[in-house]
This record gives sequence, structure tokens and C-alpha cells, in this order.
Amino acid sequence: MKNIWSVVCSKAIVDQMTNSLSLNEVVDEMTISFVNPEDMKKPTKNVPLSLAVVNLWHDENSSEERLVDYVIEIYDPKGEQTGEFNISAKFEKGKKRLRTIANINGLKLTDEGSYNVRTSYKDKKGNMLQVAEVPIDVKFILNMRRDDTNINPNTNRVA
Repeated sequence: MKNIWSVVCSKAIVDQMTNSLSLNEVVDEMTISFVNPEDMKKPTKNVPLSLAVVNLWHDENSSEERLVDYVIEIYDPKGEQTGEFNISAKFEKGKKRLRTIANINGLKLTDEGSYNVRTSYKDKKGNMLQVAEVPIDVKFILNMRRDDTNINPNTNRVA
């Protein structure tokens, strides 16, 4: 078995009529905006976003149905694991390729820098083999809102 490619995107859509795959908003960099400086300083930031990790697998042995047990792990810039997702997918009999889409809702971030999304699968001997690594650069910015309650909308001046 072989992993052909892995992509992280915001949304993966499979057309039911043609079986075509569309990868929308491929993610290689994220800028996370914080309103409060205290939130930016927290050791862990839980970010409510949706990601799809899409993998294309290939296996020459198509004589029978078989399962692929794989795991997606997310590592922060210090190499600490911040997420793990165990997935099982099925190759149908007669098929040599399989697309898998793992949807991730929410991300745990610690620091700015390069996060790595790693895909590993369990081989026939039960060993986990890493087959892909997708880096995502994360930047934090402070986006403080100003208090607009005293601004006159006709002049944009403080009343």
C-alpha cells in the first residue's frame, strides 16, 4: 500500500455524478486574529475552524476487500502533539485506489510557527508507518476593536 498524496484544505467535495474531487481553499498558512491580548498569551488556544485532510491511497492487491487503519496527528512548532485522529477506511474489492477525507472540527494551537499534519498507516505487520507530512504556518495577530459607541456616523468624529 502506498500514499500518493495528502492535502489539507477547508473543504473537500466529491461530485456524485462524476466522482470528481474538488479541494477548496487548500491550507498552507493560517493567520489567527485575537481581540484580547490575554487570549493570545494563553498556553493553549482552541480555534473553531473546519479542516479536511484528504489522502489518495494506492494498493495493487485488489483481489479482496481490505481495511486501511490510519492516523492523522498534528504537531506544534515545538514538536508536541496537539491532535490525533484514528480512522479506518475500506478498499473495495477490485479497486486499486482510495480517496479518504478526514474532517477535523477545531484545532488546538500553542504557539506561532510551523505545525505538521502527519499521516501514518498500520502495515500488515501492525507497524505504524508515516507516509505524509503537510506543514502549515500559523501566525497570530492582535486585532483590537476600537469602541465605536461615541462616533458620529455623519462625520466619523468622536462626539
